[in-house]
Amino acid sequence: MFVIGTAGHVDHGKSTLIEALTGIDPDRLAEEKAREMTIDLGFAWIVLGQDEEVGIIDVPGHRDFIENMLAGIGGIDLALFVVAADEGVMPQTQEHLAILDLLEVHGGVVALTKVDMIDDPDWLELVTLDLDETLSGTALAGCPIVPVSAKTGAGLDVLKEALWQQLQKARPRPDKGRPRLPVDRVFSLSGFGTIVTGTLLDGTLTVGDQVELQPSGVKGRIRGLQTHKTKRTFARPGSRVAVNLSGMDRVDVNRGEVLAAPGTLRSTILLDVAYRHLLDAGTPLKHNMEVKLFVGSAEVLGRTRVLGQAQIDPGKEGWLQIALGSPIAVLRGDRFILRRPSPGTTLGGGVILDPFPGRRHKRFRSEIIERLKTLSQGTPAELLLQALQRIEPVSEDDLMNQSGLDEAAAKAALLEIDSDQQIVRFGKQLISRTGWQQKLDAMTKTVGEFHSQFPLRKGMSREELRSRMKLPAAVFNPLVALAAENSALVEDRALVHIPGHEIAFSPTQLLSIAALEASMRSAGISSPSIKEVKGEIGEEVYFALIDLGQLIPLNNDIVYSEEIYRDLIDRVRSYLQSNSGINAAQTRDLLNTSRKYAIALLEHLDDIKLTRRVGDDRQLIIKPSQ
Repeated sequence: MFVIGTAGHVDHGKSTLIEALTGIDPDRLAEEKAREMTIDLGFAWIVLGQDEEVGIIDVPGHRDFIENMLAGIGGIDLALFVVAADEGVMPQTQEHLAILDLLEVHGGVVALTKVDMIDDPDWLELVTLDLDETLSGTALAGCPIVPVSAKTGAGLDVLKEALWQQLQKARPRPDKGRPRLPVDRVFSLSGFGTIVTGTLLDGTLTVGDQVELQPSGVKGRIRGLQTHKTKRTFARPGSRVAVNLSGMDRVDVNRGEVLAAPGTLRSTILLDVAYRHLLDAGTPLKHNMEVKLFVGSAEVLGRTRVLGQAQIDPGKEGWLQIALGSPIAVLRGDRFILRRPSPGTTLGGGVILDPFPGRRHKRFRSEIIERLKTLSQGTPAELLLQALQRIEPVSEDDLMNQSGLDEAAAKAALLEIDSDQQIVRFGKQLISRTGWQQKLDAMTKTVGEFHSQFPLRKGMSREELRSRMKLPAAVFNPLVALAAENSALVEDRALVHIPGHEIAFSPTQLLSIAALEASMRSAGISSPSIKEVKGEIGEEVYFALIDLGQLIPLNNDIVYSEEIYRDLIDRVRSYLQSNSGINAAQTRDLLNTSRKYAIALLEHLDDIKLTRRVGDDRQLIIKPSQ
């Protein structure tokens, strides 16, 4: 629960009311006490119902400190809205109510304070009617309005009961198994080290857990937990938590960062959002407008990219992409507020649809708008499929973590799209059926273009195809294997080619090949050099014969026809089967050649693991099957 007041320049009601309810003065700062005004976040707790402890965040009500208020308003179930009876509705009241509405804080109780200062019953009735009219059509419409006096205690019990009844209606905070704590305060204590506080979302924290800060990436461990100054071994979603951290210095942590389980949260500088522009914003929200974004406890400058229309007029809704000046850590479904940097006024807000869009959108692309509509209204299966299509190929665990769905919903959605054959599994990766077809089309197109450019090559090297596809080997290799299973590609050792592709030489080329074969047969081991062979038949034909296995190079200079190569190999192997080893001089004499060819052949035999070098000799490697 948080408490927000709408008093004027001096706050005579809100913090006093909290202290009367809880016995805790939420104003921590000397300046707050001197000015009698809440400037930064304050914290307290109250016992309601059957000994249920409820955390309270006291946020600034004065319009000069609204941005501090926004750092503490996220993850809240109920608003205690404080209005001073002697002042009534203030100019900033509408802005406060608009913020509650934009953040979907719909549960609330209104405390009409300082009734002890009102002698005229008609005035109190007039203020109440005015307040009821102001709340009409807002997030707090129909909420109880309870007259109270912190000074005399009048109405406090009624207020507590109203708070408890409203809290009973609030939805329990879900445990999605991925805890995150937007940090709204950080400090250090001698003997304890760094301590952060915040409202825990989406999961449970336990003493001893490894954690990391995002977007900084600093890692640490939970040394201790407290809720309402009571030590805990674990903390549940929705609770106010103080986390004592080891492995993190005070200077490593800032308000606005998020403490999370390692690997479950990452930062972004680009957001796709659904946005509502406030009716009293005064001017339209324009493209490339500088704004302040408030989400969780974070505040960051950014620029708007209005999608699908020129601008968003007051009171209207639309789609935005927000380009941020520095990274933040958020998830799909997080609510946000936009404010004008100067003069500081609230413009509107909405919900994050995609925290990782990957790239800046072209503003008027119809498919982008349709995608955003699906994200805002889609079923869990549709949302999971869209998440998959955004980051595919991806492991199942990573898809679950980045889907924005809770674990149970994500698993059910995956089962649904799997049974509908909308996904393809390969290795440990998942890809959508559409994404697989796109990858398959891209691979076959790339290989087909290679065949067109090099018709005399048997195939494209796997490594070149992988490089052009810009895929890691762990993803590329099972993708190619799956393509081969579907007869879309043929794997041939280090090459891939389209089924049915064959090398076809022209009559002129066939004549030059025949002439080369004759000259190589005549030369025997003293084969022409690679440079001479290329000059005789052309480079394209040379590489085609390499692919076909009709030419076999030993190194960068010496190449043999398959016939001569096999003969040389057999003669050396036969010699080694009768002798313990062979050296360069013996190879030279055996093959009746020069030392150049003898050494080249021996080094090649080492490379293909037929022999091993022992001193100056080569010995035959005996394989188990031999």
